[in-house]
Amino acid sequence: MKFIAIKIILILSVVFLNHDLQAQVETYRPADDSYVLVKGTSTIHDWEMISENIVSEVRFKTNDDGKPEQLESVFLRLNKTTLKSDRSGLDRRAYEAMNATRHTEIIFRTNGSGRLEKNGGNYQIEAEGELTIAGNTRQVNVQATCINGDDNELVCSGSKKLKMTDFNINPPVMMLGALRTRDEVTISYRIVYTQ
Repeated sequence: MKFIAIKIILILSVVFLNHDLQAQVETYRPADDSYVLVKGTSTIHDWEMISENIVSEVRFKTNDDGKPEQLESVFLRLNKTTLKSDRSGLDRRAYEAMNATRHTEIIFRTNGSGRLEKNGGNYQIEAEGELTIAGNTRQVNVQATCINGDDNELVCSGSKKLKMTDFNINPPVMMLGALRTRDEVTISYRIVYTQ
């Protein structure tokens, strides 16, 4: 009788352990229709640069239905020279200011798991992480709204205001000083993640 009880306990342990292992971590990567947009102002006009060439990976712990339940990690990498405006002179000055020949990438990675709140089919995500631009790393808090799309897509969007000088970037000056870019920029993104 004691042997049967031990056998039942072992079987139940394996069943519960197997259920815990099924709470899987799923990895999402960006689809082609994703972008990062940088907007700023200057003494003459507003400007913007956009990149659709994003390397990213978001990991979620999922529930039994395969839906995100907890944010595990976020990683995003962007080659600076993929950021383009409609003015080649602006692009060239921006790359120089960000020292793009020496520090080719902008990188964001979370320090640990973040906060995920579910609201119907939407998710509010908040994560602390390290943002590296021009070889300088700062701690930033990033917030995103994600909605369920077609075919298990997760469409995440948000924005963050930053100052160039916080990353030791001198705001570009053009036309012999007549055009000076403002220090603050807004980084917006819309990333369509797929499993």
